[in-house]
This record gives sequence, C-alpha cells and structure tokens, in this order.
Amino acid sequence: MTALLEALQGASAPDRATFRPEFFRLPLDKARLEVLLKREPRVIVHDTLHGQLTELVRSLNPAIKFSKDELDQAARTHLNGTPAAEYGVWVYYPWNFRLVHLLDEAEFALVRTDRNRNKITREEQAVLSSKKVGVIGLSVGQSVSLTMALERSFGEIRVADFDTLELSNLNRIRSGVHEMGVPKVINTAREIAELDPFLKVTLFQEGITRENLHHFFTEGGDLDLLVEECDSVDIKILARQKAKELGIPVVMDMSDRGCLDIERFDLEPDRPIMHGWIDHLDLEAAGRPMSNEEKVPYMLPIVGVETLSPRLKASVIEVGQTLGTWPQLASSVVLGGALASDTYRRILLDQLRQSGRWFVDPETLIGGEKTTLEPSVDIKHEFPEVLNRAFMTKVAERLAPAGSGTTPIADHLGMELARAAALAPSAGNAQPWHFMFHQGRMLLFHDKARSEARWDPDHLIAHIALGSCLENIVLKAEETGYNCDISLFPIADVPSLIAVIDLIEHQSGAANGKEHGLAAMIGMRCTNRRVVTRQPIAEEILNGMVSAAGSLPGCRLELFRSEHELGALSSICGGAERIRVLDPLGHNDFFAKELRWTASEAVRTGDGLDLATLELTIADEAALRIAADGNAMSLVDQWNGGRAFEKFSHKGIMSASAVAVVCTSGNSALDRLNGGRAAQRVWLTAALHGVGAHPISAPIFLFHAKEHIKDLSHRHRQELDLLGSRFEDLMKGRQGKPLFMMRLALNGTPSKRALRRPLHEMVTR
Repeated sequence: MTALLEALQGASAPDRATFRPEFFRLPLDKARLEVLLKREPRVIVHDTLHGQLTELVRSLNPAIKFSKDELDQAARTHLNGTPAAEYGVWVYYPWNFRLVHLLDEAEFALVRTDRNRNKITREEQAVLSSKKVGVIGLSVGQSVSLTMALERSFGEIRVADFDTLELSNLNRIRSGVHEMGVPKVINTAREIAELDPFLKVTLFQEGITRENLHHFFTEGGDLDLLVEECDSVDIKILARQKAKELGIPVVMDMSDRGCLDIERFDLEPDRPIMHGWIDHLDLEAAGRPMSNEEKVPYMLPIVGVETLSPRLKASVIEVGQTLGTWPQLASSVVLGGALASDTYRRILLDQLRQSGRWFVDPETLIGGEKTTLEPSVDIKHEFPEVLNRAFMTKVAERLAPAGSGTTPIADHLGMELARAAALAPSAGNAQPWHFMFHQGRMLLFHDKARSEARWDPDHLIAHIALGSCLENIVLKAEETGYNCDISLFPIADVPSLIAVIDLIEHQSGAANGKEHGLAAMIGMRCTNRRVVTRQPIAEEILNGMVSAAGSLPGCRLELFRSEHELGALSSICGGAERIRVLDPLGHNDFFAKELRWTASEAVRTGDGLDLATLELTIADEAALRIAADGNAMSLVDQWNGGRAFEKFSHKGIMSASAVAVVCTSGNSALDRLNGGRAAQRVWLTAALHGVGAHPISAPIFLFHAKEHIKDLSHRHRQELDLLGSRFEDLMKGRQGKPLFMMRLALNGTPSKRALRRPLHEMVTR
C-alpha cells in the first residue's frame, strides 16, 4: 500500500495552465513535429483528413449528388498532388496529448459553418468572423462562449473570471471531473480550442479589475459587444460605465425564467446603465469594496425581485440556512447560452436594435401542469352584521336608557373622544372600530370586516385592540373632566356592539387621566421597532408599568429580563413568525392585506403596516419582498424551510431591555377587553417615560388560533404545539393567562409612525 501511495503521489500533475494549441504545417514544421513525437510518447494521433475533404467537396458542390466512390475520388483530386500528410494543419493539444489533422483555417471554417447556412449566410458569417466579444463571468458565460464558438460568430473572444473550476460547478458548467482545479478561463479556452483551434481567445485570469478594465475593452481593438455574467455588483456597474463610454452594447442573461437583458449603448449613448433602475444610488460607491448588506440596494433592481421565478425566490430565502449559495441549473444556463448568443449575433448583424428586458420562460410558454400553487382553503369574507347607518341606528334604539347623572356628549367632545380612540393600537394597524353618537351617547362597534384574519378566528386580537380603544376613550374623558359609565356588550345578540359609553361629570379628588399623565401620551404612543444596544430600564419605571396593568380587573404584567429568558422568547417568537408567514392564508393576510409597500399606498389607505415603520435593514426589506410571493413561500413550506424568518424576532428581542406580557384571569370577551385596556395603560406608561414598545404577540395569538382552525397543516400544528409547550414552561410560576406581549427598549424615536384613517370614515352621528 505504501508503494501505491508513493506512486500516486509521484505521478505527474495535470497541466492547469496551457490553453493554446500548437500548429504544425508540413513540410515547414516537420522538424518541430518530429521533436514533439520523440519527446512526448503519450501523443494520440487523430487523422480524419480524408473525411473532412469529402465534406469540403460536398460543401463546395451542393448541387452535385456524388456516389461514395465519386466523392472519394473528388477528395483525392482536391489534394492536387499534395501528400495527404502535408495538407492542412496538424494541431497539438498539450493538455490532453492529442495531435489532430485538420483542414487549414479557411477550409475548416467553411466546412464547420456549412450547416449554419442560410440561418447565417456566408456573407454574415464573414462579418461575424471579424467581431470581438468580451465575456465576464464563466458560469452562464461559459455556455455563451461555447455557443458562440459553435456558431463561429466571432473572430476574438476575451474571457474574464478569477475563479477555478470546482465540483459544485459541474452541475452547470460543461466540463469533465479531470478539469477540477483548472481556472475557469483556461477551461473555457480549452473547450473553444477543441471546437475550433483557429478562434482567438484572450484570457483575463485575474477577472476584471479597475486596473485591467480598459485593457479588456480596448487592447487590440474595441469590443463589439460585452456579455456580462459576473456576480460582483461593482464589476457589473463598472463594466457598463465603460461600455457606455465606448458605445458598446451589453447583453446579460439571468439564468432564471429565460431572462435576457439588452443595453444598446451603441445606439443610445445617453442611455442610463441598467435602464435607469439604479440611477438613484451612488454609483461611485459601488466601485469600492462593499459588504453584502451594502450590495443589496444595487442588486435588487438589477435582478428584478418581482420577476424572479418562485423557485428561485424560495431558494434565496434558504441561502445561509439550508443552501450555501444562489442556485443555478444546467438547463437555465444552457438556455441562457442560447439566448445570449442568438441576441449577440442579431445585434452585430443589425437585426436587433432594442434595449430592454425579455423573458423566455419555459414554465410559462410550455404547457403542462399548472405551476401556480394555490392556498388549500378559500379566503372567505362573511359578515352577518354590516355596519351601516340603518343597522347601527336599529341597534342604538334597542338600548336601555342612560343612567341617572349622565351628561349628554356634546358634538365637539364626542369628536375629541373619537379622535383619541382612533389612535389606539391594533394588529396590522387594522383599526377595527367604528363610533356612533346617538342621543348624547357614544357607541363603540367592532367593524369585523376590518379585522377578519386567518389568525383571529374568534376575534381575540380584535378584542384586545377594542379594549385599547376603549381605554383611550376613558383617559380622554377623564382629562376633560368626565368619568365614563361603560356598558360592555349591552345587547347579547349583537356582539359587534362592544360598548356604550355615557359620561358623568368628574368628582373632585379622584385620580384622572390628566393627573397621571397618560392621556397626554395618547398622541405620542406608537410602535417602535428600532433595534439598538440593550440598556436597562429603571426599576421604578417597570414598577409603574406593572401597577398600570394591575389597575384593570383580573390583569397583571409579567416581565422577562434575563438573557436566558429573552433567548427562549426569541426562539419561540421566531418559530411562530415563521409559521405565520408560511401558512398560505396567514401569508395572504400579512402580505396582501396588512403591508403597505409604498408611502403613497399608506397615505391612500390610512391603515395597514407602512413598510417604512418596520425599521428594516436593506437586506431585510429584500427578504420581505421576496417572501411576498405566495408561490415561493409554498415551496419553502414544502421544503420545511424558512428558518431565516426567525432572525427578525431574534434581533429585536435579544436587544430588548425587557419583554412584558399582559396576563388576564380568563379568556372571555370581557377579559380580552380589560386585557386590551391594561396593555394600552402599560404602553402609555412606557411612552410617558421614553420607553419604546413593540408588540410581539404572534406566539400567543397562534397558540390560541390553532385550537379553532381546522385546516392548519399537520406539521404547523405540531410545531405550534411544541412552541406552546416551551412557552408554558417559560411562564411557570407566573400568574394569569398570557394575552398580549411586547418588547420594551430605550430605543429613541422611530423612523416613522403608522397612519390613521380619516376620522369621518370611523364616525356615524
């Protein structure tokens, strides 16, 4: 065995540097060829010259129908007395020791391109043979290079890539296992040389840099076209800037959905690079080293997040989790080679003059099974109680009279109360409330059409929001000198009527919203999702929050502050958020109903989650935009993936000063309303002391909802059961039933506040 190992270790190393074949034309190079044959015993000779000559004869005489004997004779006649061994050229490939006898260049090219005609005429072939093309990046780029070489559509090709061929590249790069470790440019040059040794191949083994960029484009004559297929953002931009400067068109294939991009800087000298999609960015900064985070705003418009295939979007979500890097398929790469080569040829033959982006997507163009993944359950909107004036008036007329000592609510005061109430928090900023003023009384209705959601099957989440809304009314009334006489769910068969509020003039000496300062915070309170370095909150402030929650019947506040507790909560919340996104109907609720992707959309609707309020990093926003594709997320769910979504909760919770959980003694609608009031008091107390709050109640809501949702997937139910058990373990020794949870942090002022709908949309007089 030792001898074998020594023999293996002592065997000759492969040639990883040579890429140019050697030419021997006899009799001129006879001596050189003899030296080669004596020096290298491993030479393998391939001599099929006679067959090539017969093909040449047929190509030159297409109208003649030769018999086999006639064709053989015509081939010998073509030699015109020259010995066969001295006709044409002998080409030696040092990397594989093959010596091949070929027709010389003119005849070789004529025969090799004969089957191109007349898709490419001989005149067009001659034009193409004078062209210079550059290819940057040799995954898709190798396929493009070889396809162009097959069509013989260039005279010189310049290829640039700094990388070497690895095993994982062989899923899409045409090569053998023996080529691993060979630079990609060498591998590509060898493949081209073995197809056509007469084509000129110029290598840039260090890839493209600022230093060699001009040389790549201009040395030996300007490029006629650039095929850009690299992964580096800075090189993508620098290469286009140089192409624009020199008036050179650029073609790029995305190896996904047959996406092909064309920029005609030769015809449009003022055309912005990448179609103007990155004009708003600092293009000079892109030329400097950037972190992955810094690259994201440049890459998003270049790749076109909205137009990626669902499978690629789903795969991108899994990069760094279950995938090591961006996936590519041989079929996509080969298709890209064909599309880019075809486009290159037509541009240089002046048959294609447009700029733009096109898709040749096999899944869209070729029939078969439907590729769209539909949710397994229809989304339904059934609301037996429609909140219109007639309905609410009929309900109001059924109410028992106001008690003695109440004061009719004046119009201006009623609007103040409604304005304060409408500033309450609600999940997804749904604002599921409507206010009616009838005969001096204020009625609070639950607008179920606004709060209907997958994860709120029995209105738990809406009741918490309505409780917060009710608390704002109470505090605002106290601030203006009134106490509230509240009747909750006053009509048993009208569950949408949450409360009837009558006012009683404030009795002197009683504490009120103005005195403890909470009413003044109604307009200041907001969700603050900023993530900052963790800092402790003063004990007296936390004790004040605990007291605020305990002032409501059956309510209390539990605090989690240790590193261990926060770590456990971050894992539980992350798991719940992942399920919330991957469940098809939950996904629809969040991405289609809750999120407002632009400022104008947020202003137009006045509700939902404005993207700007989420305090996302650029990379986080990119992930969110990718995750918006329900088909992609269905695939992620099928793969049991999506762990990347858990990091959103982890970052926020681990930087929190504390996590506060509002608990109630029960789960009735009254308990929920009181819990919502308690949560609002805690939140307003936090705002009073400059503490930011961010609701993170998804685990509580999902644990509750799974008991009511029959079509929840088996795996998601199991995962929620496990997360629920872990949450119960964390709550052991603490009192009450968890209802609402928020992270607390000394995180300053949020970047943006959520908007509200116009008040007139929420009020009926």
